[in-house]
Amino acid sequence: MEARFSPINQILPWCRQDLAISISKAINTQEAPVKEKHARRIILGTHHEKGAFTFWSYAIGLPLPSSSILSWKFCHVLHKVLRDGHPNVLHDCQRYRSNIREIGDLWGHLHDRYGQLVNVYTKLLLTKISFHLKHPQFPAGLEVTDEVLEKAAGTDVNNIFQLTVEMFDYMDCELKLSESVFRQLNTAIAVSQMSTGQCRLAPLIQVIQDCSHLYHYTVKLLFKLHSCLPADTLQGHRDRFHEQFHSLRNFFRRASDMLYFKRLIQIPRLPEGPPNFLRASALAEHIKPVVVIPEEAPEDEEPENLIEISMGPPVGEPVVVADLFDQTFGPPNGSVKDDRDLRIESLKREVEMLRSELEKIKLEVPGVGMGGGRAPQKPRQGPHISHPPAGPAVHLAAEEPGERTGGRAGGAAEAEAEGPGGQ
Repeated sequence: MEARFSPINQILPWCRQDLAISISKAINTQEAPVKEKHARRIILGTHHEKGAFTFWSYAIGLPLPSSSILSWKFCHVLHKVLRDGHPNVLHDCQRYRSNIREIGDLWGHLHDRYGQLVNVYTKLLLTKISFHLKHPQFPAGLEVTDEVLEKAAGTDVNNIFQLTVEMFDYMDCELKLSESVFRQLNTAIAVSQMSTGQCRLAPLIQVIQDCSHLYHYTVKLLFKLHSCLPADTLQGHRDRFHEQFHSLRNFFRRASDMLYFKRLIQIPRLPEGPPNFLRASALAEHIKPVVVIPEEAPEDEEPENLIEISMGPPVGEPVVVADLFDQTFGPPNGSVKDDRDLRIESLKREVEMLRSELEKIKLEVPGVGMGGGRAPQKPRQGPHISHPPAGPAVHLAAEEPGERTGGRAGGAAEAEAEGPGGQ
């Protein structure tokens, strides 16, 4: 995994401030899914520094108790970092278990829809950290070969039994999160195309990835157990697996029907019924579910600049260097300015500048300003008038120097005003 990211690191220099900006853009209070490009930069940062020290140094300062959406997106980014970040991320996250638990307990006591999801999500993250620390053979991404699985299970039937139970617990946390999300959403297809629905659905991509591996491992372990223990002894395991199988199959089916997932992930289809563990030959009929994630998400098709470009202040205005914390996490109210906000502000400044230029032109060009409607029509006959009327125009120019009438080319009033008599 580290080798896959290293070429990009050579092209795009990494620094802590860049990581802080990515964190502030990925974890905010906007009810919209986390953008993949921001999460990817955070993951790249963990591979660069071989851990999550910088991630946590900034994440620990986020006002998570003030916003349930902020906490939900924090959990989502942490899930991504655990799965795809550097292996040392797991040990760094272990040091902050109490922080993760506290934010989950806080929102679990409040009647907030996102808060209830945060409570379930933090339990999943804590279970994930504990499992992979106890079983280092399984990376946080959960992808291992069958040979590694056999080696991790060993030959002691008690260890195999216990490992299967822990995977059941792991799967329960994953499925509970998916069920909690679906309970809060209308099952209409259109919901998955709205940002509010996508904000809740986005973390389920990682859940689908985790569940596909856990399902395959539990099937392999249960067949191994049935080859060592009597069927009656494993009745509880079979019942628990059957319950999870039907929940997982229903989850995959509902997710496959949503347009949001169709463009981001290929969800495997489980068989109609669970495997028959009482028949050893049924293991050969088992097909490992494979999840396919496109290398580039649709939102990232537009090429990005490798150098961060920010809109500078207009010429003549002083450059104000804000506090690093404000630059990173935005103003205290939690609002974060993205590229569109900066572009809008720049356009507003341009409009104001053009408006002021237009006002200057109105004052300089006669007949365009407020007094343009008072210009006499007779001088419009052309430049052949050799004797423009005198008197009234002279007095008008003297009395109202701010309202100069007529045009520059042959205007009688202006010609009189600019002559010696107008002086």
